[in-house]
Parts: sequence; C-alpha cells; structure tokens
Amino acid sequence: MSPSRITRQFLAVTLGFSLVAAAPAARAELISTQQLTQSASEQGSASVSQDRATLDHFMARADVQAKLEQMGLSQDVTQQRLAALSNAEVEQLASRINSMPAAGALGFQEMVIILLVAILVVLAL
Repeated sequence: MSPSRITRQFLAVTLGFSLVAAAPAARAELISTQQLTQSASEQGSASVSQDRATLDHFMARADVQAKLEQMGLSQDVTQQRLAALSNAEVEQLASRINSMPAAGALGFQEMVIILLVAILVVLAL
C-alpha cells in the first residue's frame, strides 16, 4: 500500500467517525393531545394578535384613512368592520399587506425592460 492510499483511508475513517460523533442524539417522547392543542392555540393566538396589530398599523396611516374617507367610509365604520372580521380574514388581509411591495420597488420585468432600453441606447450612440 502506498502512503497516499493509507492517508486517504485514514482520512475517510476519521471523517466517518467524526460525522457519527457529531450527529445529535434523537429523542422521542409521547405528548398528550391537550399539550399539542394548547401549544397550537398559543401559536395561533399570537399569530392572530400580530396580524391584528398589522391591520391596525396599516389602517392608522394617513393615506389609507384619506382614501377610505374618499370612498365614503368613516374611521368608526372601518374600525367596526375590522372588529367583525374572522381570524382567517384577518390572517388573509395581513398577509396581503405584508406582501405588498414598498414604494419604488422594481420587479424582475421592469429591471429587464430598463436593461434592454439602456442597451439599445448604448448601441444607438
């Protein structure tokens, strides 16, 4: 056996043992249905309260209030309608608000069009 082959085998064995030693130990235990539903409800209530806070923050903006008043909705009416929303509706609205692009954000298509126009301008000169 050549020294390089022995070295490679030694490194392979060492790497294998280090991977086995570094692997975390798996642990499994039984939990009750009550614990499972309690943790799910806690996560759900935290998510709903965060979504409601997102809606409240969005509705407190001056431009949103002006647009709603322009559409004929007073602030009291919008607050009543927001309070009447179900948790699923609140989650849907909050996700739509969070997915809205910030002002001035360019998408991929706009960037490609700008790049093509810039290339055409450079070629024309």
